[in-house]
Amino acid sequence: MTDRRDAIAAELERNLDETVSLFRSLSPDELRTQLYSDGAKWTVRQVLAHFVAIEGSMQWLFKNMLSGGPGAPPDFDFERFNRTQTPKFDGLPLDELIERFTAVRQETLRIVREMQEEDLDREGLHAFHGKGKLDRFIRWAYEHVRLHVEDVRKMLKNSK
Repeated sequence: MTDRRDAIAAELERNLDETVSLFRSLSPDELRTQLYSDGAKWTVRQVLAHFVAIEGSMQWLFKNMLSGGPGAPPDFDFERFNRTQTPKFDGLPLDELIERFTAVRQETLRIVREMQEEDLDREGLHAFHGKGKLDRFIRWAYEHVRLHVEDVRKMLKNSK
């Protein structure tokens, strides 16, 4: 019987493969297309940069909770984080962004594989989800990517 860690790792790997495949398939024009007209007003390419930035910060949260910490600081402003961190990757070529996303996801996978099953029940604070269990917060890594990827796919479908 597989445990939750195995199921989470499998979804993280599947999500990585699907996401990399999608971004590699996009044309330069599609990557430059503005995906969101509100908030940070990201292009499709900037969404990939967002994945790199946010999952790296989520690893800090995971490690904090695994070491007995409370999770995110209560005053963490995730909207400010999104506005300020994603643009830091604007100058990178697509291949470099894909490599960074792959590396950050591989680190998330390492964290999951090294933890104990009972670690997934640790409770803490997530800046977006509030109080909850580590299991939920780790699953958010791939669920969050799926939400944005779905937006990309809808935009591409509507632009044809």
